Amino acid sequence: MDKQDFESDETSLLNRDYKKKQSNINKKYSTIDVFANVDKSHLHTDIHIISLEELYKRFQTNPEYGLSSEQANELKKTYGPNIITPPPSPNYFKLVLRQAFKGFNTLLWIAALFAILAWKPFGLPNPDIANLATGILLGLVILLNAALNCYQEVKSIKIVASYSKLIPQIATVKRNATEQQILSNDVVPGDIVLLRSGAKIPGDCRIISSDGLKVNNSDLTGESKPVSCTVQCTSENFMETTNICYYSSTIVQGNGIGLIICTGDNTVLGEMSQLTRETGADEMTGLHREVNRFLLFVVSAAVITIILIWISWALWLNVYHKGFRSANDILINSVELTVAYLPLGLPAAITLALTIVATLMYNQHVLVKGLQIVEMFNSVSVIATDKTGTLTQNKMTVTHVLWDINVPDTDHVLTKEATVEGTLRRLSTIVIDTIRRISSGTINTIKRLSSGDRSSKSERLLEPTPDVELPLEISEMKIRPFQDLLLGAVLCNNAEKQLAAETELEDDLSKMKSKLKLVGDAVDTALYNLCADKCFIDVEKVRQLNPRLKVLPFNSTNKFLITANRLETTGTNRFNGERTVLITLKGAPDIVISKCTTYKTSNKEILPLTPEIRQILIDRQEKLGKHGYRVIAMCHQKLLLKTYDEMMLVHKEHETEQEDMNGFPTGGYCFIGLFSLLDPPRPEVPDAVSKARQAHIRVAMVTGDHSTTAQAIAKQCNILTPEIADFNGIDRFELNDNNAVDLYRNDKVISQHKLDEVKVLDASVVKSTMRLSFNDEEVEKYNILERFWRGFRSYFSDPMERQQHEKRPYIPYAIVVKGSELSLMDDFMWEWTLSHQEIVFARTSPEQKLRIVIELEKYGEIIAVTGDGTNDGPALKRAHLGIAMQSGTDVSKEASDMILMDNNFASITQAIETGRLLNDNLKKVAIYLLPGGTWSQIWPVLFSIWLGIPLALSAFLATVFCMLNDVFMSLAMVNEKAESDIMSRPPAVRHKDHLLNGRLLFHAYAIVGTIECFAGFFCYFWYYTSNGIPLSSIFFTYEKFGREPYIDKTPEELAMINRKGQCIYYCSICLMQYFNYFTTRTRYTSFFKHNPFYGKARNRTVFVSMILSAGVQILVTQVHWFNRIFHTAPVPVIYVLPTLGFGFALFCLDELRKLYVRKYPKSPIAEIAW
Repeated sequence: MDKQDFESDETSLLNRDYKKKQSNINKKYSTIDVFANVDKSHLHTDIHIISLEELYKRFQTNPEYGLSSEQANELKKTYGPNIITPPPSPNYFKLVLRQAFKGFNTLLWIAALFAILAWKPFGLPNPDIANLATGILLGLVILLNAALNCYQEVKSIKIVASYSKLIPQIATVKRNATEQQILSNDVVPGDIVLLRSGAKIPGDCRIISSDGLKVNNSDLTGESKPVSCTVQCTSENFMETTNICYYSSTIVQGNGIGLIICTGDNTVLGEMSQLTRETGADEMTGLHREVNRFLLFVVSAAVITIILIWISWALWLNVYHKGFRSANDILINSVELTVAYLPLGLPAAITLALTIVATLMYNQHVLVKGLQIVEMFNSVSVIATDKTGTLTQNKMTVTHVLWDINVPDTDHVLTKEATVEGTLRRLSTIVIDTIRRISSGTINTIKRLSSGDRSSKSERLLEPTPDVELPLEISEMKIRPFQDLLLGAVLCNNAEKQLAAETELEDDLSKMKSKLKLVGDAVDTALYNLCADKCFIDVEKVRQLNPRLKVLPFNSTNKFLITANRLETTGTNRFNGERTVLITLKGAPDIVISKCTTYKTSNKEILPLTPEIRQILIDRQEKLGKHGYRVIAMCHQKLLLKTYDEMMLVHKEHETEQEDMNGFPTGGYCFIGLFSLLDPPRPEVPDAVSKARQAHIRVAMVTGDHSTTAQAIAKQCNILTPEIADFNGIDRFELNDNNAVDLYRNDKVISQHKLDEVKVLDASVVKSTMRLSFNDEEVEKYNILERFWRGFRSYFSDPMERQQHEKRPYIPYAIVVKGSELSLMDDFMWEWTLSHQEIVFARTSPEQKLRIVIELEKYGEIIAVTGDGTNDGPALKRAHLGIAMQSGTDVSKEASDMILMDNNFASITQAIETGRLLNDNLKKVAIYLLPGGTWSQIWPVLFSIWLGIPLALSAFLATVFCMLNDVFMSLAMVNEKAESDIMSRPPAVRHKDHLLNGRLLFHAYAIVGTIECFAGFFCYFWYYTSNGIPLSSIFFTYEKFGREPYIDKTPEELAMINRKGQCIYYCSICLMQYFNYFTTRTRYTSFFKHNPFYGKARNRTVFVSMILSAGVQILVTQVHWFNRIFHTAPVPVIYVLPTLGFGFALFCLDELRKLYVRKYPKSPIAEIAW
């Protein structure tokens, strides 16, 4: 950044002047209003136009010192915390009402209304009080379920909300002349805030310094193209000028300094949120669509069945068997069918399941922005993960410092006893030991420089004295390049110590304290620690004596950091204007070496960097990279200050022509040396990756690091395995002279492909990383009916899903692809590459990461992308699931769907297991509800109409069964634990594996439902025959029942027999549902290995649910009041006992099915198994 020249001896004077000014300011702000003498009406209208001096005066701040603590406290009292006022908490009464009319509850209200109408007036002149009671019961149960759903919804929201408070936004501000990190909530107008790449802007601010600063304002404008920030005003329109940045915008590149002008509700975003607060709508997720598909099926089936019985009544019964069923009876039957078909336990089960998921995620330290997205993990087939900070700990340490081309031991011929790693480690030990032992020479020189003692010339910087005792290998060589490397590590470094706010999980944010810590990226902090801890350099003092003039920050595109520092001058030329500017560049070796024309030897010679020397340096990097080391190269260039100023002036005049280097020289650098750093994998990663592979999920590395380093880390993390990468081999491809690509396997050409058209990533896709969007022009081309149809379909299928190819079978080989090779890939090459079992992408840019995600999606994969850096943002947002690390940048966390609060990669596999468990349990709920709630209830109605028999199940009992008995048991099903094979099954195929499918319906209806229905009718008819009524006197009798053939019973006795028979049928299917539960709770695992009594699969809630269900049965059948009002009767237990035999038969049959499927997983029975 541009700074005014100032002499180093002015520093102490400035510090003394600062203390005096702050003392006066503190007194002033403790007694009067901060902006008492300022016209507040102009604070925002011209804030982007006025000069910087007027800006500082208006906000009574200073760019060098910032606000004082007293000022900040007074301003916070005036303006309040820097938060946008959240919308008011929802009214519980309104929530209950919304739940009461949500989903199919509207149909239930209609059914309740018709039940009441069936009492009066349709039931006149003999109204049946049972119809009224049924209608009232329906209403009460709807409200009860709505209250339960509301409670569970609020509970899950509170869990997520309380956990999200553990993600504090941190801002770096300058207060009391000290850079410090504070909570963004504590930022106040007038704060001087430091803006760094990857962070979010903590308030509306005016830019006062910019070093390639670019921000993303898509939250406000919808335009995701980064905006280059300037210090100068570029437009009189406040929203269009580039010297204003807005609250919550993300910094995608560069650094800068801003002055906060608005906070909280006074920001542009805060004012907009007040206007748009009520316009939001719940996002339609995959889980919503699956439930809608389920409801569409049952509602369609219910409507078809009801229409069918009305047609049967109107065209047949009412004509040929008049008096058997009245219209009022058919109306009540319609109510019964409506209740029977609707899975009343499903909404409560889903709500409870999401609450359980929220609790599990809370315990696993995973924050999800929407609980419904967890269901997506059931389908994840590829995890595309970044390396640094995700797979690795992002805690780098310098292990080797290398310079020249003849450093001892590095060029020795390696034997079995002397490996690359061992040799380099030995060299590293020698270097570090040497550093510690030359305190009388090199280190004393730096200490003198740090303390301000400039009695010796700067040329002696870091030179050892002859009397220093050194190891034999080192004493034979000069270390001048090493001196330059240390100086570059100090100056070309953005790490610095700040007062930083810290909190651990579950800490109270109000008790958050600040402490001094080193802040910066992993590479910078590692180099800082090398200089400060191992070389005893006073880094801050060296930086003060060699002030920075300009910087081009590191980003994932340029892959280097470059700084310009005015070197400290000594002797007579201190004031003669011939000062020297040191331009230091560090970054990826291939980038750095490409910008160098010379290199420095150990003998202080500067020699041409020939192709042979370049290859030696590249080989050295390859050796280190193969062992997992990250290699950083450094070069420098010295210019006279006058030459440097002229160069910067030319850059300002032709800024667009040299935007990439920001005015710095594009070449002519002198190569100094290399740093190798070790960033070990997180300890939990190898096991987590192996578990993902066991679940048939590929883990692909997508990193910006060098391919050799990426390949080494991939092997350590089990992404590249010995079974495939080492034994089978690693594929690659190269472009030949005939514009064709040679495909290599184990360094042998296996095929050749003539390139077709290579598609370039559409700029519109880069700008908008949403998975699919429809603009106004696309919508306008559809007529009203087409729009309605597309909108209707969006409730059941995702309109954002693109047309996908069928996935090719994976080939058991690995492949490592460099980012530069992606430009050679046409559709065939993408398909061939993505069909490999193990994949590593190296040296990728953000656009290339996004392209990889798009191609994976195109070829049928469901992708979860993990990352922690700013460059991961586009891919995180585009992926089906974006997963960020808590230690990552604000950009990555903003773009993600979930955040790993403890940075534990293993939490991803736990989330996948949770997603699969959620999907399994919801399927189990569905398959539990369908046999008893639908199949066993529609046939009594249909048999009564078509076969002319008495109604075997009353509408009241059907309602009680669906709305109470089944609901209790289905809620217990949600609490089931994961089966042992849950993480060994392939991912679900989204467009094939739905919550409701043909195999599930076949099992629920044709097998379980048929057995249940048969058991119920067996008990029902057994009771009739035991009362002297044979089956021949029941079937096809219609309105003549009891008369033709004659039955020696009065109508009242026949009515009582039927009431008891209905209760027997009801109790029978309730009991059968117990057995259905125990068979359904596992898909393929035996009950005896996954029992609910003890062990990991223990689920004691089922026994509570069974007791509640039995209690309801006793209540409605044994209590006299219910007998009288609802026409029920006490049940003779002996007539229900046959159900035990049928239930045990169902249990044994299903155990045999599971055994057969486990033993013959490719058999026809396994193919139709749910």
